[in-house]
Amino acid sequence: MIDVARRAGDHQEITPHSCPELNHSRMRQSPRRAKAASARPTTAARIASAPVVRANGRPTLARAEQIRSAILVAALAEFAERGFQGAGIAGIAARANVTRATVYNHFSSKEAMLEQLHLHTSERLRLSIEKVIDPDRPIWEVLQDVGRCFYKDGVSADAKAISRVLIMESDRIPELVRQAHDRRWYALEPLANYFETLSLNGKMSLDDAPRSAQQFMHLVTSSIDFLFSGKGAKTTLEQESWIASAVRVFLHGALRAP
Repeated sequence: MIDVARRAGDHQEITPHSCPELNHSRMRQSPRRAKAASARPTTAARIASAPVVRANGRPTLARAEQIRSAILVAALAEFAERGFQGAGIAGIAARANVTRATVYNHFSSKEAMLEQLHLHTSERLRLSIEKVIDPDRPIWEVLQDVGRCFYKDGVSADAKAISRVLIMESDRIPELVRQAHDRRWYALEPLANYFETLSLNGKMSLDDAPRSAQQFMHLVTSSIDFLFSGKGAKTTLEQESWIASAVRVFLHGALRAP
């Protein structure tokens, strides 16, 4: 099961660093105040005891997010087991332990659920790539890390399940497939921009940076093999060797000769 997070940028996680009043380790307290503070319920305890519905009977925002995530997890399981066409709102509601009306309160259709699921995995991949790209590091080292991002995404259960659905249902839901294709380019954009910069600086010779980013991804993930066979599961040593080989092959054709 996946943990379907909210879209990046829609919220900021509350941490001791973002909320200094929760960072008790930075505060100096007298023994009397410290004893009094220890007697008060913790933040976690207060959250756990907080009501799940508001006065008007509607769920709190936190509870609504939990319900939404549960529905998406249930939808992914239903799609993977029954296929997109075979999956039904009733089955998704049963898996999520909510009513059909609750499902429709959050999503207008199965298509909307699939779209949100793919958006989540695309943004997750983009963020992971952004974190490892550093123009001051050696190119091969950056690509090795990007390759790890591709590999991890390629073998993840949720991304594989979503890709299978999109491939199998491409004739029935062409608009969703087109949107998924656009989101894949969005996920690859940080790598494409990196390649573009290297080309402008004379370190690479690439005719099409976005296409090159996609080609490198395919070298790492071995394309469709990851989706339909169990052979994609490799040991850590095999993974590293596979990624390093993809990096060497790519750089052999991409690096500008001195």
